[in-house]
Amino acid sequence: MPLTDVFEKQLLDWGLGGAAASQPTQRWIQFATASPTNANAFDGPFSPRATVTFAAANSPQGSVTNLNTISVVTATAAGTAVGWNIYDRSVGGTRIAYGTCTAAIGCKSGDQPALNPGTLKITLA
Repeated sequence: MPLTDVFEKQLLDWGLGGAAASQPTQRWIQFATASPTNANAFDGPFSPRATVTFAAANSPQGSVTNLNTISVVTATAAGTAVGWNIYDRSVGGTRIAYGTCTAAIGCKSGDQPALNPGTLKITLA
């Protein structure tokens, strides 16, 4: 799971004594129709973004999982979610992290794809 350049800088600043980064008050997930990259989110026809709350990091694995069911995202058109993006705001904002789904999630308009607690796992490598 890659972190965005902006978030990598914030982690380095925080961990190594640079500028103090402000922690987002909430985190939001948006599904993507292609595998997200550092340059492109490929956000799909899934709206609005859904809030996601993470458990404390596991040690020594360096991973976190979602605590809540993520299900309020509604497909506004047919599409297939193959990736995801984490943002610090419900609209706009800064993209924090991104990754790909282990299996594609096919949706038709009006569907609400869901992730159960513990399904979204973010690991630092």
